[in-house]
Amino acid sequence: MVKKNGLGLGLTAILLVVTIWISKKFGWNEINTALILGIIVGNLFLGPKAYKFYPGFNFANKKILPIAITCLGVKINYIILLDLGVKIIGFVFLMVVMLLFTAKYVAKFMGEKEEFGLTLGSGGVASIAGSSEVLGQPEEEFALAIIAMNILGLTAMVIMPGISRFLGFDHTQSALYIGGTLSSFIHIIPAAYSIGADSLGLALLIKTGKLLFFPLVLIYIAEIKKKKTIGDEKIESKKIKLPFFVKGFMAVGALFTLLEYGIEKIELQWYIEGVKYLKLIFSYTFKYLLMFALIGIGGKINIKTLLMNGKRLIIYSLVLMVVQLALGAGLVKMFY
Repeated sequence: MVKKNGLGLGLTAILLVVTIWISKKFGWNEINTALILGIIVGNLFLGPKAYKFYPGFNFANKKILPIAITCLGVKINYIILLDLGVKIIGFVFLMVVMLLFTAKYVAKFMGEKEEFGLTLGSGGVASIAGSSEVLGQPEEEFALAIIAMNILGLTAMVIMPGISRFLGFDHTQSALYIGGTLSSFIHIIPAAYSIGADSLGLALLIKTGKLLFFPLVLIYIAEIKKKKTIGDEKIESKKIKLPFFVKGFMAVGALFTLLEYGIEKIELQWYIEGVKYLKLIFSYTFKYLLMFALIGIGGKINIKTLLMNGKRLIIYSLVLMVVQLALGAGLVKMFY
């Protein structure tokens, strides 16, 4: 296995170090930088012998990525459901449903693949990676979904504070609007912070709350994949079990929920410090394994495919953004 995967894994490890350095040097987002660097190296520097690196890239995608998504469970806390209250839980759930189904049906309306819409509508980078894995999407489709998320998110984060003021939203409504509608922390933070520090905290809490419904999103996507349509006939495919990373994500979330609950009951410094460091270990493991996997995925992406789809991707992203911003504002008005 080492001989087969060694070249690709070795190059991916080197690029991971380069990604960390570039991100710190220029203040770029590490996750996006990892994918972009993988694409650049895979297309410009590997040349005709690129295929020798593919087994290692595939290993990063198929073996490392699921472990990263499992570790993402450290970011959720099921007690948040109790703290948020029934009203906000209902709001967050409807936001998750809205994002998923608008991405799906706008994709169908505009002639895109339904699977692409489901992938994009599932959430941020890690959620897109998870849904892409469940659907068995090729690397190019995964990259296009990430690009579409960034086109939508970057544009929305600039205009959402202005929309919030135009609609007369207070700090709470603005936080719910921004945290509920945007899918990535890197877009939520600047948009919410421009409203105020209080809005930022609530917006991030809403984003975290959306992660609690991530397993339900993947269960729905898995059910969609179970049915293949040929003409007007629906044929049931072989039963698909949820990947281990979905169960792992939920288990890690449950573990840290119990540990966090224990902090409130066990007033021992060693226990509190232990939970803190364990959370740090899982958080950094998630981040760096996700970056490692994204570099491997990027290394196999054909940049010509991305460029050929650039125009339609921008149009789709902007149309979807308009629909989601309008419906998101409507949900805020309905609940608050």
